[in-house]
Amino acid sequence: MGRQTQVAMTDADERDFLGFLRSTAEIQLFESSAPSRELMAVSEFAPRDQGHWQYFVWNRAFAWTPEFGQVAPGAVVPQRVGWSFLTNKGNAPLLEYDRHNFSGGRGITGRVYWAKQFSSPGPLPYDADAFGRWFEQVVRWIRKHGRQKRRGAYEPFWMPDAWSRYQGAAEQGDEADKAR
Repeated sequence: MGRQTQVAMTDADERDFLGFLRSTAEIQLFESSAPSRELMAVSEFAPRDQGHWQYFVWNRAFAWTPEFGQVAPGAVVPQRVGWSFLTNKGNAPLLEYDRHNFSGGRGITGRVYWAKQFSSPGPLPYDADAFGRWFEQVVRWIRKHGRQKRRGAYEPFWMPDAWSRYQGAAEQGDEADKAR
């Protein structure tokens, strides 16, 4: 079964998160898809307004060789036909990071996720216990630096800048309600 922690991060929080990850291990960041396989490996998170919503973080202490496929004709998003993506992420030593979209209402909640054995077609080819310890280190950092609006397993941890912006938006909403 996979493991996840809900999280909300702004660009500033993501820079802190990436700095933390780099302090714990040699990592490689991958886009979920890109126009070519050469553009899959990146050093930073791209600006949100460019449509980049999902990343994979490889802890290079765990042996793995990325394999790539291409989006075939007939894809749901025709503009992405020919783009590259990782084909062997189901049993890879990867953390998945999905961004929070901050759209208000029922927006997409961000998360840090480890598929563990959930999507692996067979036994994991790396030391899952050791990777699990690293995953827990990442989750502890998120919990230490983040805050929840309400306690609960499915409530996101709002990282410092995201929390500050959330609180500011909530205060503006309260002021607007009082003015009515």
